[in-house]
Amino acid sequence: MDSFKGELRHSLRGLRRSPGFALTCILLLAVGIGASTALFSVVEGVLLRPLPYPQSERLVRLSELSANGRKMQFSDPNFEDVQARSRSFAALAQVLGGVQVAVTGADAPVFASSALVSRDFFRVMGVQPTVGRGFVPEEQQSGGAPAVVVSHAFWTRRLGSAPLGSGRTLHFEGRVYTVVGVMPASFDYPAGTELWTPRELEGRLPSRSAHNWLVVGRLAGTVTLEAAQRELTDIARALKAEHGDDTWMVDAAAVPLRESVVGQARPMLLILLGAAAFLLLVAGANVTNLLLARLATRRRELAVRVALGAGRGTLVRQFLVETGVLTLTGGALGVLLAAWSVPALLALEPGDLPRAGEVGVNGMALGFALALCVLLTLGLGWITALRASGQSPWAALTQGSQAVAGGRVRGALVVGQLALTLVLLVGAALLARSFLRLLSVDPGYRTEGIAVLSFELPRAQDEAEGRTQVQLQETLTARLRELPGVAAVGSVNQFPLEGSGADGTFLVLNRPDEVPDFEAFQRLVREPSRTGSANYRVATEGYFRAMGIPLVKGRLFEASDTREAPHVALISESLARARWPGEDPLGKLIQFGNMDGDLHPFTVVGVVGDVRDEGLDTPPEPTLYGCSRQRLRSAGHFHLAVAGSGGSTALAQAVRPVLRELTPDLPPRVRTVESLLSSSLAQRRFSLLLLGAFGGVALLLAVLGLYGVVSYAVAERSREFGIRFALGASERAVLGLVIRQAVGLAGLGLLIGALCALGLTQLLTSLVYGVSATDPVAFAGVALLLLTVALLASLVPARRAARVDPMSVLRSD
Repeated sequence: MDSFKGELRHSLRGLRRSPGFALTCILLLAVGIGASTALFSVVEGVLLRPLPYPQSERLVRLSELSANGRKMQFSDPNFEDVQARSRSFAALAQVLGGVQVAVTGADAPVFASSALVSRDFFRVMGVQPTVGRGFVPEEQQSGGAPAVVVSHAFWTRRLGSAPLGSGRTLHFEGRVYTVVGVMPASFDYPAGTELWTPRELEGRLPSRSAHNWLVVGRLAGTVTLEAAQRELTDIARALKAEHGDDTWMVDAAAVPLRESVVGQARPMLLILLGAAAFLLLVAGANVTNLLLARLATRRRELAVRVALGAGRGTLVRQFLVETGVLTLTGGALGVLLAAWSVPALLALEPGDLPRAGEVGVNGMALGFALALCVLLTLGLGWITALRASGQSPWAALTQGSQAVAGGRVRGALVVGQLALTLVLLVGAALLARSFLRLLSVDPGYRTEGIAVLSFELPRAQDEAEGRTQVQLQETLTARLRELPGVAAVGSVNQFPLEGSGADGTFLVLNRPDEVPDFEAFQRLVREPSRTGSANYRVATEGYFRAMGIPLVKGRLFEASDTREAPHVALISESLARARWPGEDPLGKLIQFGNMDGDLHPFTVVGVVGDVRDEGLDTPPEPTLYGCSRQRLRSAGHFHLAVAGSGGSTALAQAVRPVLRELTPDLPPRVRTVESLLSSSLAQRRFSLLLLGAFGGVALLLAVLGLYGVVSYAVAERSREFGIRFALGASERAVLGLVIRQAVGLAGLGLLIGALCALGLTQLLTSLVYGVSATDPVAFAGVALLLLTVALLASLVPARRAARVDPMSVLRSD
């Protein structure tokens, strides 16, 4: 311990004598450790930490599997059969989350995210309300008293933490719900849910092909996931054998609930954590170069210590203590940097990162940062100690202290830095090219000058209620058309970029009366030659004009397309190509009543352009549009597109007074197409920003490392340059000699980095669009950038070498 204290005092005195060196090393280490710790905090909070539910490792999510391996949600009958036959689960529950509802009865009308949950949901999750109670059997049956359990955030923010015994009620979806319970603040499943209501209040669909329900379960006793999976497979195959074509389920899958919650975020987070690790390696290489350079100035000091009897163990201990001081100080600063940067990262994150509220610099992150410090101390300390202890003390005493130690090692470190930097920059270049490709994609509709107004009304229970809702749409449309600058207004029940909406199987009819009931539909839909698959939308003619969706053939909806008239449909070009290739689809009869419960057949009267509904990176899907005046059951949920001059933001402001006048009890929800488009690209923008930032910092560090190596090499070879000049060498020759050395190091680093990048960029395949993971433009552009920067970094020391005075150098020797 006394020896350690002495080495510590000696190290601190040495670092105080070289404050610039110490500060540079500490800052480099802080950047590397801070970036790695920040990304580890996110990965730990999202991917590694167990879900905040009792025995969360026992929670699973179930899915139906089709013949082609596609995962589907459960139908009511299939869920009931699995629930009745399975012995591997303590409980199973149906869930339908993410339903946006317009709520009144709170402090103000508001949109809220609701979820329908079946009777065993809270038992499955192992969590009960902390205030009030859960649902009772009388509330979990058809015709039962409507009850709602609210999130803690909704209770405090919207209900003012009011006691529940006062009979507080909320109005949404055409019902008056009594607030009976408040969930714990940590409970967030499905993610973002604010209201939970009994699934049993809604009707049961007898079709085994109506895949409406997410299913969660808790494994029973000591049953393993593998055993549960085998039982599910047996049950699914038995149901297929019993029901044949009535069910699409040929198998079933069970995965850990945590995997289903965070699985989509895993690739991006691991790639960013890897990028932070690369940045740490680049910073570590720079610090190693600085330590080796400082070692040159200390050769005489170390030689004296060796001559006085200091052994290799003493030198190793000294350098471990010195590097330990640097890494621990840099690590402490890095932790502070991580604590600041994690909230900044979450603020930049587009909002779809699961479990983001659980992310923070906690004990696990501090342990990770400490482990990095220990590894860096051992690595950096051993490298410098081995270099120092491997030198002859007598050579050091006779040669002086100006020769640079470890020239080859330092050159190899620069090569490694450049290789790692190339990998990071190629990844950023691929994301950048992918992002530009996306921005050039034609979505099939106008993206500027459109305000979007969203409305959530209760599903129409009868025709009279449906007509009232359609009348509200038409009244709003008429008033909005009167606003100055408004060119067109139209509605649709599912707006682009807001999810895929409803998709299903339709039936091509031979005559209008071929399907009198749903039993006939289920019988005929078994004939593949007569079926097709498409998204189902309900719209008005003004929607296509407002959005700029072109009419390719036929006509749009007209005023004569009333509820009593034959029901008409518009189809997208992709649907026309997929179902009637080489044929004229106009006049074809389609039965799509399984999507809204209306068995009126459609007659195709027009073909419109394709629209990218799910995102710019997703191909247009076949789509059928019904007329909103005719399909009354879909009239409650609609979005108004308002197109005009003066910009979408100005339009959004102009429509608000009309909404307050006509719909005072509905919460205003006004957006723009530009904001929706920007949100759809936010995740890619976030990944590009972070990877580009890491690459940029790594480039700066690599350039500094190259500059340092070339500068020290020039200092070491000053006598050689003086002799060359004395023998008649020109400045250009010496300049070229130094630049060739720098370019040689850069070229080797680029070659190694390119070989590494060819393999590692394959990990980006899921994050890029329209470019290959081995895109030659990205590789060539980054290589050219690095070569150019390397050339610039070598110019200053090269010009210094070209100005060496041979007489001064020879005299000093």
